[in-house]
Amino acid sequence: MEAEFASIRAVASRKRLPGPDVWLILRRRIGGDPEEAPLRAFLSNAPEGMPLSTFIWVWSLRWTIEMAFEECKGELGMDEYEVRGWRGWHHHMTMTLLSHHFLVGLRLKLGDKAPALTVPQTVELLSVVLPRKEFDAEEALRWIRYRQEHNYAAYRSHRKRRRGK
Repeated sequence: MEAEFASIRAVASRKRLPGPDVWLILRRRIGGDPEEAPLRAFLSNAPEGMPLSTFIWVWSLRWTIEMAFEECKGELGMDEYEVRGWRGWHHHMTMTLLSHHFLVGLRLKLGDKAPALTVPQTVELLSVVLPRKEFDAEEALRWIRYRQEHNYAAYRSHRKRRRGK
């Protein structure tokens, strides 16, 4: 996604009175229908002299965070908590995020041996490997290759069918 950014120093309004000095950051997506990508405005309390590149970098982190939460909810049960207090909720969230961190680390560690290993594939792999008394790394890698080839074939088939219509 490509976007244009602009920033200007402004004075925030609090109860119709002048408030603190803030940054007004504007973002507009380039290309596409303007109706679907309206101008977005953000306020920041960052100190004066903050470069626009820092605002752009922080804004781009949003996508990474959203993807992590989506994977945690979809694959690790982040949204399936049944607790009655804050302590239990914090425990559940912490364990879910630690599990996600572990799975992403495993994906990075395997690197070229398992390119594009997804969190769901990692969860499935661990559910197959962990119950066993002995772990065979080569068998696990064969399983990963098989799963990825199967997923890619399904992707190509679906894509071909959609193009045919």
